[in-house]
Amino acid sequence: MALAIYYLIVSVQNLMKQNVIITPKWLYQSFGIINNLLDAPLMLLFLVFFATSALMTKRIMGAIFIFLAFEAIILVIYGFSIKTVKIILGPDIAIIAILSLLFFLRNVRLAITHSKSLGKAVMISSVWLSYSIFSLVYIFYYLMKNVQYKEDAQLVYHLVTILSSILMSIGILIEKKRIKRLDELKNTRKELAAIYGEKKVAALNKDGHFLNLN
Repeated sequence: MALAIYYLIVSVQNLMKQNVIITPKWLYQSFGIINNLLDAPLMLLFLVFFATSALMTKRIMGAIFIFLAFEAIILVIYGFSIKTVKIILGPDIAIIAILSLLFFLRNVRLAITHSKSLGKAVMISSVWLSYSIFSLVYIFYYLMKNVQYKEDAQLVYHLVTILSSILMSIGILIEKKRIKRLDELKNTRKELAAIYGEKKVAALNKDGHFLNLN
């Protein structure tokens, strides 16, 4: 759900920018600021999907609340402005890029030996790729004063967004198929348990004669 909301907001903003959805300038700017404020919380919430333990999940959730508090402080100081976005986006991109890199390395390593991790590996590679390049876009768009740099940065941003969206879609499809197979195996196990009894099925599974759900 967090990922769906993230892409929905980005899509609406891009449609506004291309005048597919015609809106007043103030509304577009306000929507863009809201988009950037929600970026880190939504993406961190999505990254919980890759957490490997309850402690890691707890830490990511804690990071979300800390970042929301940080955003609230910046909003109080600088108001609803581009200055606020400029300050918030720096740590936003850094946190997501670093965390996604850690998950990327783990899932790619697992995907080499276990095909079941391929979907997650493709999904997290989409996040890591996009935020790694977003860091460069941030530098050229917000920190450089050359207008040409800003135009080039916008072009790179759109190209990377398209590429990362394609990768994410592929990863989701692969992961969906894996989950579907697991559900089928679980249903089969339940049916066999109903026929032969839970203990018999558990014994067969332990001996390796039954379906391995791990």
